[in-house]
Order: sequence, then structure tokens, then C-alpha cells
Amino acid sequence: MNAETNLNSTTAILLFAQTEQAEAATKKISSYTKNNILLWKKLNSKAIQTVKKTNLPYFISDETTQVGSNFGDKITAAVKNVFDQGFENVIVIGNDSLALTTSLLLNAAQNLQNKDIVLGADWHGGVYLMGLSKRNFNASVFEKIEWQTNSVFKNLTHIFQQQTIFYLPRLQDCNDKDTFQDSISSLGYASKLRAYLMALVQERLFYFLFEKVSYFSSYTTTFYNKGSPVAI
Repeated sequence: MNAETNLNSTTAILLFAQTEQAEAATKKISSYTKNNILLWKKLNSKAIQTVKKTNLPYFISDETTQVGSNFGDKITAAVKNVFDQGFENVIVIGNDSLALTTSLLLNAAQNLQNKDIVLGADWHGGVYLMGLSKRNFNASVFEKIEWQTNSVFKNLTHIFQQQTIFYLPRLQDCNDKDTFQDSISSLGYASKLRAYLMALVQERLFYFLFEKVSYFSSYTTTFYNKGSPVAI
């Protein structure tokens, strides 16, 4: 069995994120509702495209499929669901890190073959990526982490202090207008994605015309794809 086949059979990616409508309602990066929805639609689409390029099986968990009364319950149930499908490792990501690349995901997958956990920290005390192994996953502890605070990274390193941890480079995430603009600045000036996102966050309405251009693909929710990637 070659390395790629082994990864495909043991490791899956979990995109844990809300739909663009739900994200736009809680994370108002643009003051215009339509701009905000389009912005999160693009971030969801980018995350899925990045995941697809790994050729690893993946799951998508949004508010329409999540189970539980709070964030801890929901993310724990989503991780357990992946393990229940027979995977030994799961890489959990969100939709709010523009700098996340396919190579970082593959790096996480490779290191999960000999490490207990892989962590990618953001600059605000959270994480943009968690690589978890079934053998060391304790649901009752995991769900009690101080999720959605600046203590997430500290909590994770504490509960896994007896395990081997591989650390990915620290990346910026998008929590508000300022951090979003910082994230956009990391994209190349020639990037069509950068131009589109900047137009939305700066509320230059004429960019709505770009919605119909083919390179701005739409976001389609697909809960699981183990075979060939679904079309978006």
C-alpha cells in the first residue's frame, strides 16, 4: 500500500463551518447584508476547493447537520461521526483562514501518521486546524474546551500534553473587518479572489457583477464525498 492510498483510507478532512447565511448573520464584516453573504459564500467555496485538491475524503458539517446545544457538543459530535465512518484520523478546519493551503492540509495528514495531534494556531489564541487521532480522542474532555475563546489553543496543548504534537505555522483568521483585511493582504495583488473580497468588504457595489463570472464558483453543501469530488 503506497502512502497516498494509506492516507485516503485512514484520514478524512472535516470542514466545520456554517452556511454563508448563518455566518453573515453572526459575523458582520461588511455592513451590507448581501455583501456579507457573498463574502462568506466565497470563503466556504475557497475552503472546499482547498480540501478537494488534497484528494482526501472529506465531510462538511454546518448548522443544518450539526447535533448539540452548544459549540462544544456540535464539534465533538461531528468529529465522532467521522471516526464512526472508520477513519483513524480527522483534520478539522473552518472557513475563516484565507492562508490555509492544500500543502498544509497534506502536511497535517502526513504527520498524523506518526504524531498524536497536529495543531495550527491562529494569532488570537484559537486554531485554524486540528488534526486528531481516534486512539487519543476523549469526547467528554474535548467538548468541554473553552471553544470560541482565546484559550482554545492553550486548552488543546494542555489536554494533549502527554501526547506527541506537531505544530503547523501560525496563520491569520477572519473574526472581524480588521482581521479580514489583514488576511486579504496576504493574497497576491493579481489575485482575482483578493480583488473580489476587497470589493465586498469595502462595499464597492459594482463588484456584484462578478457574481456571474465563471471563476467565482458557487458553494454547494455536500455532507460526504469519498469518491471523486462533487462539482461546485
